Amino acid sequence: MVDKPALLRLLGAFAGHRPALEAALRRQLRNSTVAADVMQESWLKLSGGTDATIENADAYVRRVVRNTATDHIRKERRRAAIDAEVRDLLWPADDERSPERILMGRQALAAVAAALEQMPERSRIIFAMSRFEGKTHREIAERFGITEQAVFYHVRRVLEHLAVIRDDMLD
Repeated sequence: MVDKPALLRLLGAFAGHRPALEAALRRQLRNSTVAADVMQESWLKLSGGTDATIENADAYVRRVVRNTATDHIRKERRRAAIDAEVRDLLWPADDERSPERILMGRQALAAVAAALEQMPERSRIIFAMSRFEGKTHREIAERFGITEQAVFYHVRRVLEHLAVIRDDMLD
């Protein structure tokens, strides 16, 4: 059971330090919208309460905000790595337009389409929502009633399958 006075202390500490915390996040993340999102996520974490006894509410609030920002940065790095892999897979660096390259591109596109058709429908849909529709992992997770980790797993599974197709084409 959540200790209501402790929860009120936490939320009060959050409200009292919010301007300074958000300013620090804006400097760290270099994006005021993302900083606001991290603050909102931190608020949700804090308002969920905790079973632990917290002696210093101010320090605890700062730590929750800092950890939430770190989690966000890690997720963005993972997403950037996946995006880079997709770019490398779909758009090779050497982009000369010869009849041979056009034919190879068409064959590669057909191979990718066939590879996607081999994947389970749910993985295909999640991959398309993430990579082609620009949906966040959180939005996809909420739509399917799964965790963000499960969304990441589905996307990774499709990318791994596409990487095998790419490697086969290069051989």
